[in-house]
Amino acid sequence: MSIIPVTRVQRTTLIAILSAISFGLMLFPQVPIIPSADFLKLDFSIVPVVIGLYWLNYSASLWVILIRTLLKLILANEGVNTYLGLPVNLLVVLAFITVLKITMPNLEQYSNWQKKILPLISSTFVMTIVAIVINWFVAIPLYARFANFDIAKFIGLKNYFIGMVLPFNLIEGIIWFVVSMIILRAIQPLQRRFHS
Repeated sequence: MSIIPVTRVQRTTLIAILSAISFGLMLFPQVPIIPSADFLKLDFSIVPVVIGLYWLNYSASLWVILIRTLLKLILANEGVNTYLGLPVNLLVVLAFITVLKITMPNLEQYSNWQKKILPLISSTFVMTIVAIVINWFVAIPLYARFANFDIAKFIGLKNYFIGMVLPFNLIEGIIWFVVSMIILRAIQPLQRRFHS
């Protein structure tokens, strides 16, 4: 739950604003962080989700994820890439935010960076495992079938997982966490104003 109660209108408005920002951040900037895998791109759409988590609550962050995902599907659909990539992204983001909520339920109790190490490691680790499992059982077979892109043939599964998926998600999780914490700290005065 949020630290200070907010009205239903405030909550709904903030969820809508965070969803729109998150959707925008899904589109720009998109940064490829593994040179050999420029199709794996880091975006910062997680930051508004984390803001929703700590300014409101877990269910608000889930609404932000759902709305920004629907906006992407409706307004920025890239065909097969969206239909196959978006569910993977959705599950990875859900894993990250859920573990973050479990390991760091109250931001104020984790004021210094030493206390944030466990949430950082655990959320990054779990999202990476989810990304690997979803890629292995869902994304790779579906891309081979519907996008005519058989990763096993073109890249090789070992190269794909060890050289691309694993490092990408580890780096992405760390960046997501650090950037989210920095932004939350920077906008802390706005939170007080929002709740007043």
